[in-house]
Amino acid sequence: MTKAPPPAAAGPEFDALAAELGQRIIEAGLRGLVLRFGNQTRIVGVADRMPPAATLEAPLDELSAVLSGRRRAEELRALRWIGDPAPYIALLESG
Repeated sequence: MTKAPPPAAAGPEFDALAAELGQRIIEAGLRGLVLRFGNQTRIVGVADRMPPAATLEAPLDELSAVLSGRRRAEELRALRWIGDPAPYIALLESG
């Protein structure tokens, strides 16, 4: 029996893109966003101890494309969201 490969680990480029998104979320006055990929989670844009308002779940390569602005609004809406994605779509679409 073959084992499934381990989930991909986020690297420095992903972490930098996530940090940039977090800063843009704070500047826009939005609550934080949870990014979930495999068994890993990043919480971005949390300020003033307010809990995140939404979660975006996708494979790591898809989240990397999202964070780098390579997805249109309709593609972003089609992803798996928990909570309302509307406040984050413009930020994500602009990369």
